[in-house]
Amino acid sequence: MSIPFGYYQGNRSEYLAIPALSKLGFTIPIPRQEDHFGVDFIVHLAKIIDNIVTPTGKSFGIQIKADKKPLIFQKQHDIDCMYGSSLPFFLGVVSRENLTLTVYNTLNRLMFFWGPNSRQPFTLICDALYVLMQQEDFTKREAGTGKPILEMKIGEPETPSERLQEIENLQSTMESWINLENENLSMKEQGIPLVFCPTNYTTNKPIADPKIARYSYVKFAGPDSLINICKTTEKVLTSLSFYLEKLPDDTKPEVTSLMESTREKSESLKKRCEELREKWSQSDSYR
Repeated sequence: MSIPFGYYQGNRSEYLAIPALSKLGFTIPIPRQEDHFGVDFIVHLAKIIDNIVTPTGKSFGIQIKADKKPLIFQKQHDIDCMYGSSLPFFLGVVSRENLTLTVYNTLNRLMFFWGPNSRQPFTLICDALYVLMQQEDFTKREAGTGKPILEMKIGEPETPSERLQEIENLQSTMESWINLENENLSMKEQGIPLVFCPTNYTTNKPIADPKIARYSYVKFAGPDSLINICKTTEKVLTSLSFYLEKLPDDTKPEVTSLMESTREKSESLKKRCEELREKWSQSDSYR
């Protein structure tokens, strides 16, 4: 039996999402052989500079859904794809009735990555309250996405000025979330069990820096986390020491003394981190 074109609701939702995502930048669909996949589109933010559409270097992946049914990562390759991705990932829900695209964050996927039983399936629930995950959340393997980070009409505003204002608001909001995701992904790549989350945010508004909280899941992380933290700290301290060593010629005397003493402290702390890392690597608790 042949399947009529547009039979799958999800496929039609993806088509409707393209005009909305194009307000953010260049939108590229991901070719695939199956309908159920992690990323449906990669979007590269772009801005108009001197009447030329210019890429910003900021990009993200997004999965498009036709409804707010929970997003379940059950198959092992889906879980591995989410955990292994170095690209910011968001969830989009298209309403064919209202012709809108609603975008949610998926930061709690990183909580599951650092939490206990990280290899087990997990579920993200749209619009569910987004809070610091508790032990029962890890047990249930369920967590919320929080309120939308973006809500946009698929159609265009009436006037050019309104269109420009809408695009600027959407892009600045999305850029702040991409920056937050990249910071979290950098921690993950370095093996540091730390997740940065907004304590509060407003839909269609950039995240305010003072509202960023830091959650650490050291008690759930593996024994190599301490080694990874030490390695990263050593790199930062090396950079700090190098910078403080090359004092600018116009540095004021009162600042010079402070920089020199800080350099000595940073060198000392770096050595302590190296010692701790080496001893921990050799300890029975690590092996």
